[in-house]
Amino acid sequence: MISKYLVRDVMKKEVVEVNLDTKLDEIIKIMAKYEISSVIVSDGERFWGVVTDTDILKNYHNLDKTAEEIMSSKLITIPPDAPLEKAIDVMVENKIHHIYVKSPCEERIVGVLSSKDIINLFSKLLEG
Repeated sequence: MISKYLVRDVMKKEVVEVNLDTKLDEIIKIMAKYEISSVIVSDGERFWGVVTDTDILKNYHNLDKTAEEIMSSKLITIPPDAPLEKAIDVMVENKIHHIYVKSPCEERIVGVLSSKDIINLFSKLLEG
C-alpha cells in the first residue's frame, strides 16, 4: 500500500526553529500559530533537539522554562529519499511521533514527518 512512497512525498517542508533560550510560553504561541506539534531547537548553527507537544504537556505548569530545559536532545533524522516504510519503522522503534528530514548533501533539516502525516496518507489510500 505505501511501498511506492518516499519520505519526501509525505513530509512537511515547513520546519520551525526556536532558540535554546526561547521560553515555553512563546513556544506554545509559535506552535499554535503554525498549527504544528513540534519545533526544532537550534542556536543558528547546530541543531540541539526538539520540543514536541508532549514536552509541552509535561511542562505546562512552568511557562518560564526554556526550550533547552524541556527539549528532547535526541534528534532523529532520515534522508528525504528513504522509503516511507523505513521512516515508520524508525518512529516505532524509537517511540517517537516526529522524524526530521535531513538533506543528504548538507547539514540542514529540510522537512519533518509526523505520525499524523502518515495517518492522513493511510486515510487517503483507504478511500481509494
